[in-house]
Amino acid sequence: MNPKLDKIIRAGVIGVLAVVSALYGLSAYAKTQPSAQAADATAEVTVTAAPVATAMPASTPEPTQDPALEPVTFAWISDTQGYASTFPENLNTMTQWIVDNRERLNIQYVLQSGDLVNDMLREKEWNTIASAFDVFVGKIPVFGIAGNHDIKGMMHYYDDFHAVMSRLNYTAHPDFGIEEAQGRRRYNLVTIGHEDFIIIGVGYNIQAVDYDWLNQTLAQYSDRTAILIAHWYLELREDTELIADAKLLHRVVAANPNIRYVLCGHRHGLRHVEEMYDDDQDGTPERTVQAIMVDYQALPNGGDGYLMLLTFNVVDRTVSITSYSPVLDDFNYYEDETLETFTMPLSTVEAN
Repeated sequence: MNPKLDKIIRAGVIGVLAVVSALYGLSAYAKTQPSAQAADATAEVTVTAAPVATAMPASTPEPTQDPALEPVTFAWISDTQGYASTFPENLNTMTQWIVDNRERLNIQYVLQSGDLVNDMLREKEWNTIASAFDVFVGKIPVFGIAGNHDIKGMMHYYDDFHAVMSRLNYTAHPDFGIEEAQGRRRYNLVTIGHEDFIIIGVGYNIQAVDYDWLNQTLAQYSDRTAILIAHWYLELREDTELIADAKLLHRVVAANPNIRYVLCGHRHGLRHVEEMYDDDQDGTPERTVQAIMVDYQALPNGGDGYLMLLTFNVVDRTVSITSYSPVLDDFNYYEDETLETFTMPLSTVEAN
């Protein structure tokens, strides 16, 4: 080989090797350094990194209202004989209003304290009552007892009374307890809120069998607060001597501490008495019985459509009573509204 050429080739190879070496070095260096794009990305991640999430506080749900604690209303119609004999359209208005407002007012019972008709021998009057009360069937239970006009006074003729009341099918209601002697004696077992009540009543002209039955039944259900429905219990005047039914029923009330309310009619007018009883015989009365008499039949047009609304509020522990006429769309007939609208304590056996 030409020495000069050999020298040139070796110089070229060395040069090539140097270039390759240099290129390799640059490549290795590049691998150990982040690119500008990568550096920017790293910086961006550092800046936008999200903070550690903190737990959101759990929301507290609103408590669900217990439906059993809603106020409960009883509609009370007493001494309807004037409507049955002469003003049937007013009674129809009253009963239909009760049905139309049963959901708004939570009306769970209709109470009737005797004297459905004026003359029990007139079929027309019984038909009037039947027609007016038929609107309650399957909607609101009716608890009614007989007055003197319904059973021919002291004759205890219950056939017509029982026929009309049976149309209401009240024995099929879940609250129904017992009836005896065609409805002469009866009771229902009722719950208001979460407390147990008994609605109990006997018809006019109480006999020994009725008196004994009341005491036995009330003793059997002594753990239930009793609402006694009577036809004749109070007199209009405080100084009037109690006789017959009124006298016997006061003995029943005195003997049974679970009785807290008595509802009656018979005398033409209104009266409210807070009766005190010393059940433990310690010399200090501790039980209050709210006795209320309602009878509007002396008013025009059979009573001008006035009925009573009793509202039991188990949360506030009150019983509110007020009168209303669907016929006149008016509250309280009398100028002294305290005769018809007032609030009583809700007194129960369980609360004692």
